[in-house]
Amino acid sequence: MNYKKTLLIIVPIIFLGVILFLGNNSLEKVPQASLSEITQNKVLYIINKGDGEINEYQIEISQDSTVFSLLETLSQREKFELSSTFYKEMGVFVETIDAVKNGTEDKYWQYFVNDKLGEVAADKKTIKESDKIEWRFEVPPAF
Repeated sequence: MNYKKTLLIIVPIIFLGVILFLGNNSLEKVPQASLSEITQNKVLYIINKGDGEINEYQIEISQDSTVFSLLETLSQREKFELSSTFYKEMGVFVETIDAVKNGTEDKYWQYFVNDKLGEVAADKKTIKESDKIEWRFEVPPAF
């Protein structure tokens, strides 16, 4: 009699375990540096070259970090080319990231913070903890 009770308890537990295991393995893989993994004082920084190459980084921020200051730090840390022009009235305009230059195939570098297109120059947009910053090389949206 004990054998049947034990079996009635163990079989559902094993069944539930198998379902949970298979369910978790069938989910889409989460990127290494997903927002949930970002630790205190860090942000997720993504560079999407528009050709299928997407690089993700975690980078520490300070109180006065901007989209551009973090890009400069990242370019030095990861040793990729970065070129920009500063316009006194408007701010910085990013022209090249990692050898990908504005105007190629009518695409330009545009930044997004938490999936929202930037509305000010990259050096004017301050960043806060756990933000997601993404540079995308794509055709600008029509306004």
